[in-house]
Amino acid sequence: MKFTNLIEEVKTIREFKKDAVDKKLIQKVIEAGKEIKGLVENTATSVVFIENGKEAYAALSGKVGYYGKMMEAPHYIAVVSGEYPYSMENSGYITEWMRLKAWELGLGTCWLNVEDGEETKKILGITELGTVTSFIAIGVPYTGIFKKDTSGKTARKSIKDLVYLEEWGNPCSIEYLDTRAMTNIFYYTKLAPSWSNQQPWQFIIDRDKVLLVMNKEQQQSMRIDSGIVMLYFQKSAEEEGITGKWELAVGEVMERKYNIPQEYKLIGYYTV
Repeated sequence: MKFTNLIEEVKTIREFKKDAVDKKLIQKVIEAGKEIKGLVENTATSVVFIENGKEAYAALSGKVGYYGKMMEAPHYIAVVSGEYPYSMENSGYITEWMRLKAWELGLGTCWLNVEDGEETKKILGITELGTVTSFIAIGVPYTGIFKKDTSGKTARKSIKDLVYLEEWGNPCSIEYLDTRAMTNIFYYTKLAPSWSNQQPWQFIIDRDKVLLVMNKEQQQSMRIDSGIVMLYFQKSAEEEGITGKWELAVGEVMERKYNIPQEYKLIGYYTV
């Protein structure tokens, strides 16, 4: 399935059937996470399957969850990573790719916030090197005998509210994006999930660069959200025939150049 078709369909699932998922499907999801080329190459990142969801649910309640509530699921998947620059962004990128693969296979997932990666790792008995950086529930979506799925996509900001031209605060018109064949890219990018659906990102287009700027307010989730939205932008761009790579080693000099406010952080840029 095309990436853009997939992201228009995918939803967060918060109710799962109690039945275990076919291990062949789980393996395909895990393989997707292991095989995708992340944001940072040659890193110590592992994908760990937590098979006994009942035990994990009881052990992690109050420590992992969505708005503080642990989601009950037959299984969970954790990404365990060593400490290196952009490890959290990389984990978000990889985990969201697995979520999309799961949906393609008929499975549902839900992002869960990890309060303490080291404690979570210890509780689950994970032996892989590193700490738990991202965590999702996974299973077959439950709709009930008489329950219909009436959930839809959460409302998203318009493209014109997300994209600036050449510097912070300078509006970028849809007409300009059309001339650059970038309107579709930003349409699909804005569908990326984020913590509490706050869409904490802004973009600045400067010639052949598209800069990603993130709001610092949600420090705990900002880096994971960065990785997710970078995946959406990159894959959407690739479907438009634009291939590139995220450059993450940027600093305060570039932030000053584009007049980025102090409450925002420049994460990196993509060359188009």
